[in-house]
Amino acid sequence: MTSSTSGRASSRPHTLLTVLLALFLVLLLAFFVLFTGKVASGATELSDGAERASTGAGDLEAGAEKAQTGAKDLAAGTEKVDAGANTLAKGIGSAKAGVTTLKEGATTLDEGAVKLLTGAEAANEGANKLAAGATNARTGAGTLAAGASSASQGASTLAAGATTAREGSDKLTTGSNELYTKMAPLAEGAPALAAGAQSVADGIGQLAPGTTALSGGVQKVYDGINTVQPGQPASLAAQIQADMEKAGSTYHPAGNSYGAMELRESAKELDKAAMILPQFAGAGDRLRVAAAKLEGLERAIVSIDYGLKGIDPVTGAEFTGLVEGSQLVAGGVAKLNDPAAAPTLAAKAGEAAAGIELLYTGAGTLSAGAAELNTGLKTLETGAYTLAEGNGKLATGAGTLATGLDTLETGAYTLADGNYKIYDGTISLSDGTSRLVTGTETLDEGVVKLDDGGKTLTAGTSDLKEGAEKLADGNTELAEGSKTLADGNGKISEGADTMRASTTALTPGEIFTSPKILAVLIPLLLLLIPIGMLIAGTRRGTQL
Repeated sequence: MTSSTSGRASSRPHTLLTVLLALFLVLLLAFFVLFTGKVASGATELSDGAERASTGAGDLEAGAEKAQTGAKDLAAGTEKVDAGANTLAKGIGSAKAGVTTLKEGATTLDEGAVKLLTGAEAANEGANKLAAGATNARTGAGTLAAGASSASQGASTLAAGATTAREGSDKLTTGSNELYTKMAPLAEGAPALAAGAQSVADGIGQLAPGTTALSGGVQKVYDGINTVQPGQPASLAAQIQADMEKAGSTYHPAGNSYGAMELRESAKELDKAAMILPQFAGAGDRLRVAAAKLEGLERAIVSIDYGLKGIDPVTGAEFTGLVEGSQLVAGGVAKLNDPAAAPTLAAKAGEAAAGIELLYTGAGTLSAGAAELNTGLKTLETGAYTLAEGNGKLATGAGTLATGLDTLETGAYTLADGNYKIYDGTISLSDGTSRLVTGTETLDEGVVKLDDGGKTLTAGTSDLKEGAEKLADGNTELAEGSKTLADGNGKISEGADTMRASTTALTPGEIFTSPKILAVLIPLLLLLIPIGMLIAGTRRGTQL
């Protein structure tokens, strides 16, 4: 009766150990499958999306820099156009004043000619007035020639500025087209980036409960070994330590079991008894097997305890044990699963994808606008060269007019000296002055129209200058934003590559074709030991 009670008591640790090892094996397999499968899949998608986003961001940065350069060239061209327009406006003002003076001189000359025709008695007086009018006409013609020359120079400067603006517009058009083209991969990769980030967040959400359960299971195994269980005088670890120390060993995975030593001694006694009593034949061998199993079980429990606590059985150095490691893993996954971490990253990735789509649409609009601006500047360049050519002709005509009026002045003084030719000279003079008045009126109308055109050109170049400055500022901000985006995408890509490199999915095929099969076989082998001992103890109890 006493032996049966002892057999049942001795089987309790074996049963408990068997249950704990089975629970540890199930939790270990669940942890490997959940962790490696979801995290590896999400890391791969995140890495692929990040690489595409990084490539698109690099292209965006290059295109933005070219757009910024084109905007600077356009701003420089508009500065030249504005300067030329101002010079042209000043020249037109001078020409307008010269034409007014010329018109007044021509009118005075015409009046003198009429008076000269009226009578020979006023020939001297008329000749003097004609000389004075001729002097004024010469002065006005000189002013007109100077203004026409300035207008010609201003028109040439305007033409050169228009060419520079057109060349800058060519670069802007090329850069904006290239920006729009190279943003296409970024726009295409943005949805994949958002989807990958969401997959990572979902995988972490599924992983969090498993790591928490794993940490709790490991803690239960630790408590089962290192805390006093009901009906036991001390913890399992303390009992094994006392047994090994009694055998002259230390608490170590390779320590000797005193209980096993006693069983071996008993086996020797049974061998002796078997020589006398045949029914004891083979009992000693069975007892030695039981002793080996008992000693192996104690060593296995010590090895598990070392692993849980983080003690190297060879050097005795401490490291992060399975208890602390599982707690750290559970805590880390919980932090990743926090709404402010992985879920927020997934949401921000979606927002970034939407922003990239808007940016891609804006780049297309910029490309179309740059093309229209380039067409307008080509038209302006053609008109500016036409204006420069016309102003050159005007300057030549003004110079010819100044020379003629100088000759007219000389003739007027000659007329005052030679009154005998007054009649014939005054007829010719009257005809010439009439034509001169008509020509100056026509010239005055042309200068007024030229002045209106110059004002319109000045206002237009001012607007163009402001637009170019705004475009340069916008392109500068675009370049800075695209550079920041490229840096951020590079960091995302690096983090995704690191995550993918550190995780590998544990599939059933990989389990049976790689050394990872040991992660399953070792716990199974360890589980067979207490099961065998449990069966042996049950048989022994039945025999007794």
